[in-house]
Amino acid sequence: RVNDMVKSFLAFYEQNGRLPVWNFYGSETDMMIGYHAAAVIADAYLKGIGDFDPEQALEACVNTANIDSYRGIGLYKKLGYIPYNLTDAYNAENWSLSKTLEYAYDDYCIARMAEKLGQKQTADEFYKRAGNYKNVYNPQTSFMQPRDDKGRFIEGFSPDDYTPHICESNGWQYFWSVQHDVDGLIALVGGKERFAQKLDSMFTYHPSADDELPIFSTGMIGQYVHGNEPSHHVIYLFNAAGRPWKTQEYAAKVMHELYKNTPDGLCGNEDCGQMSAWYVFSAMGFYPVDPVSGRYEIGTPLYPEMKLHLPGGKVFTVLAPAVSKTNCYIRSTKFNGKVYDKTHITYEQIMGGGVLEFEMGDKI
Repeated sequence: RVNDMVKSFLAFYEQNGRLPVWNFYGSETDMMIGYHAAAVIADAYLKGIGDFDPEQALEACVNTANIDSYRGIGLYKKLGYIPYNLTDAYNAENWSLSKTLEYAYDDYCIARMAEKLGQKQTADEFYKRAGNYKNVYNPQTSFMQPRDDKGRFIEGFSPDDYTPHICESNGWQYFWSVQHDVDGLIALVGGKERFAQKLDSMFTYHPSADDELPIFSTGMIGQYVHGNEPSHHVIYLFNAAGRPWKTQEYAAKVMHELYKNTPDGLCGNEDCGQMSAWYVFSAMGFYPVDPVSGRYEIGTPLYPEMKLHLPGGKVFTVLAPAVSKTNCYIRSTKFNGKVYDKTHITYEQIMGGGVLEFEMGDKI
């Protein structure tokens, strides 16, 4: 299916001069932000999926990422971020901070693809652009913050506020949108300990009873919002902070409490299947924080046994005989019978088949 999707993207590119954002009934809605078709294409290419033309696909990604008149891209390239105080004639929305962070991720995807294709100049250019997330980090507040065209951070900023500069989220929720360089984000805030403290605050700083929350802030744990997508990878960042048991605890909490077998069983908007995709991955025991990395962060499995039936008759099995709602903590891990000490597995490990076995317990 991915190959067909990518070929559809490229057909759209041939006819429109850019990749689609959110196509609907043959028309481009330009709903939401980023040029995330690039992420889908790069992910497929890096995983060896499909028989599309990679050179044409990279050209489509690069050209889409360089349309200066489209949603602030020209300013993003010039300044390294999108200023909040300039009006975008193409779209009415602002979302300047969110656009900056999402463009940076897509740029990283393009760089990875260009690097593998041996196009060093393009790779270098887009790796540099992928670092633009640092340009909206304010060390004074320790949050990503909107800036104006003169480089000044917006005044009166509160990470609790839902503002026109952040897409369907607040400063707490979009802070973590650096999936491609979590180590860089850790360094920005001052190391793993400080990063872990900030993550803890994300899940323990609850809105007050009289806070007026927008319609999309549902399924909340502190400032974490499971009912909307920008937060979805955040639970898995505890692995990078050296606190994997917290990833396990919160992943289990969300699976058991925020998904129900009822007509209103999802805690938010399904949005093209992402609420279910999070659940399916998490129930298997792992999740792709950065899809194009080929790494899947280990969380906690939902079932005693899970099997993926793969091409060539191979099978990837996850075993967790003692798993339960309370036994959500991984005490030890084996891969193909040998002790396994990493908090992630790779695409190659999964596709090669094998057995990932967890010893579960009710405490860390």
